[in-house]
Amino acid sequence: MIAVWFLMALMTYPDVNSIHYKGFGGFLDKEECEKKKIIIENYIVDMEFMRGKTVYVQTYCMKMQGFPTQFSMPKKSKGVGV
Repeated sequence: MIAVWFLMALMTYPDVNSIHYKGFGGFLDKEECEKKKIIIENYIVDMEFMRGKTVYVQTYCMKMQGFPTQFSMPKKSKGVGV
């Protein structure tokens, strides 16, 4: 097992009674994940602003364990970290 930093965004809206969440992939080091946090927060806020919605966003880099084979297989979707 190897350490992976998973980027998670939690979003709340004034007119919705639930918390929305979205994962933004994994990274091999905490520094890379922390850099992406700011980019993701700004992206979410900008997108919701363009839609005319108010949103509160918090992002987290969570350390978890991953299998090394996840890094040797080709990625199946674009835009995913690890």
